[in-house]
Amino acid sequence: MLERDFNQHIQAIAYQIPKEGNVLNGDSFFMKITDDYFICAVADGLGSGVHAYHSSNAIRQEVEKNHDQEVEVLIERCNQSLKDKRGATLSILKVHFLQKTFTYSSVGNIQFILSCPSGRFIYPLPVLGYLSGKPQKYRCETFSYEKGAKFILYTDGLTIPGIKSLVSSSSSIEEISNYLEIHAKTGKDDMTYIVGQLF
Repeated sequence: MLERDFNQHIQAIAYQIPKEGNVLNGDSFFMKITDDYFICAVADGLGSGVHAYHSSNAIRQEVEKNHDQEVEVLIERCNQSLKDKRGATLSILKVHFLQKTFTYSSVGNIQFILSCPSGRFIYPLPVLGYLSGKPQKYRCETFSYEKGAKFILYTDGLTIPGIKSLVSSSSSIEEISNYLEIHAKTGKDDMTYIVGQLF
């Protein structure tokens, strides 16, 4: 499954593929661009198959309904949505175009890297664990970004070396996505990535 979205501030491509042999993907994602902001969330349900899907999809629905909220509020809402479910890891990225800043929060093993044209890298560390409806600590961090910065957000189903150099290369996000898609098809797990460029 491939999804593209763009405006004058951002271009973004999301791609996901289920674990070989599974109909349902245990990962879910949501992304939306408005005039003021871009928001995306990637959730990885624990395990794979139907129960993993129900957990990650509950998060997707929560972010879709409340995408105008700040990240701190969203991540707690997502945690509450997982009561009586298996649990999931989650990353939320929200970019504010006017301020040229983004806020990021992550619980679990989903990775994020942003590469600025100046050579600066931003890769906030996630909080360990997963969301399950129980009390959970979060870390929400806000950073500035440069025009032309590229980023990738991806689940642990994507295992290729050199992600950092790939995101910092002169390749377009279409070229990066095509490269990642080829490698994704050889994976042994549910896999989701969102790659984007900010203007």
